[in-house]
Amino acid sequence: MPYTCFLCSENTPKTFSSKNSLFIHERTVHPNNKIIPHSRRLTSPSLYDIHHFKHSFIMQLKARLQFHRSEPRVKTLKMGPFSEGLFIILFYNEPTFQYSPAKRMYTCKFEGGQGYEQLGILFDNKNWGSKKRRTGTCAYVLMQNAQETYDVTFCRVYKDSNMQLRCGSMRFEFNVDVRDFVEGN
Repeated sequence: MPYTCFLCSENTPKTFSSKNSLFIHERTVHPNNKIIPHSRRLTSPSLYDIHHFKHSFIMQLKARLQFHRSEPRVKTLKMGPFSEGLFIILFYNEPTFQYSPAKRMYTCKFEGGQGYEQLGILFDNKNWGSKKRRTGTCAYVLMQNAQETYDVTFCRVYKDSNMQLRCGSMRFEFNVDVRDFVEGN
């Protein structure tokens, strides 16, 4: 069964004998792709859906931020079913937005303190990634410390084989840390 690159010109579409060959082709010939060949068939989410997602995402993320002490570690928050149109509306204008038709996957990364601030703007909540106790202990999404810059990745994958049903899930990968803070002067 030939595998077709949907990003190459319609007049000269390229086909490949294996899915792996198509993945390699996309990665080398179409890196950082933002073209979504089927975008005209997608429905746009309502403002209510967008607001509901933002609120739900922050609530679920804060529930995953725990106060037990350990080294910073990677966690994942998975939300599904998740609309393809919603992912595009939220992240398409970000510089790191990418789409891979062969993998049926969207990704968008945010890095460091600037990424944290950008997500605060995107989610209409500057404290989107932190949860604080009355004692001053704060659990938070770690994006930068004195030694290193971290990134967070949003990823949306859909699973159907005939590309008709575009219901998938969104995965958010992030690092967490816990620290005690003293309210500043």
